[in-house]
Amino acid sequence: MSLLAGLRERRERGALSVELSTSRSRVQVLEDVAATMLTCVQALVLDLDECGAPALKADLAGLASRLHAGVDAADLGEDLASLHKDTLEFAELERKHLATRDAELRNIIEVLSEGLAAVSAGAAAYHRKVLDGGARFEAASRLSDLQKMRATITQEVTVLRNAVAERQAQETSTAAALRSEIDLLRVRVQREQQTARLDKLTRAANRTAFDEELARRCELAATGGTAFALLLADVDHFKQINDTHGHQIGDRVLHALATFLRDHTRADDTVARWGGEEFAVILPGASSRSAYGKAKDLVSDLAKTDWTIDRGKKLRFTISIGVTAWREGDSPALVVERVDKALYAAKHGGRNQAVKS
Repeated sequence: MSLLAGLRERRERGALSVELSTSRSRVQVLEDVAATMLTCVQALVLDLDECGAPALKADLAGLASRLHAGVDAADLGEDLASLHKDTLEFAELERKHLATRDAELRNIIEVLSEGLAAVSAGAAAYHRKVLDGGARFEAASRLSDLQKMRATITQEVTVLRNAVAERQAQETSTAAALRSEIDLLRVRVQREQQTARLDKLTRAANRTAFDEELARRCELAATGGTAFALLLADVDHFKQINDTHGHQIGDRVLHALATFLRDHTRADDTVARWGGEEFAVILPGASSRSAYGKAKDLVSDLAKTDWTIDRGKKLRFTISIGVTAWREGDSPALVVERVDKALYAAKHGGRNQAVKS
């Protein structure tokens, strides 16, 4: 090979190397953009369990994880097509759900408006009777015969008394009806408020209720109140459970775990469904050491528990738990970030264990 040909080959190889490096950089940027967009979509999904929000968020998180793991583009394309369809269906369900809530609020306003209108109408009728009675008194006062005047006045007083009694009865009936309607609406609103803070499947606190309680606990601890610890638990091999036994059994596993956590924690502890197969537990007054001991007990006790899933069949499953405690200067985001890292270490360190941060 001539010197000129060798130099030309080296130059071509260098150009190819630069082009390959540029392509890799572009691919990395596109992967980061895709992951960011998936995170944005997750943030825009409202916590409406009845519309399937937890499952959609879990699917979005799963796709983001597979994207970071470098899964083959063809497999990602199939998942993306399916997730695109599910996301559009959720958006339509979300729109209908919010429209239904708006209609319920308009109905409440209409009921109260009608009640006030009825009270006003009753008052107008009563005032009309009083004015008519006054006019008849004026006419009676112009009669020359005193006996006729007395009889007329007696008759008109009787009429006015009856009008007052009728008005009082109407007001009593109307007030009772309004009180009944208001009590019914109050119960309905309280029920809606409670339902809005619970996860529909597991009846644990939902993500919204958890976020509010975590923020409240951080603020309380920062102002000299009681500190707290946080556990983040994840079902081990949950996908395998769904694949082996079906999603219905998977749902039962989540419900069983929520029940187990409530039964093995205190009344003032908060058990919440964090998302998918993950559950968070806020332990007021707990230190890092005591929370870690509690987490190890939960892992050990659950691993020895048999759950009946169908016609006498038993199932055992395990969990991994991340543990952390509030530290001076912590925000809710910092506490969550720390406990999430501890959970990650527990999962990648062999599962069925607790790790503290």
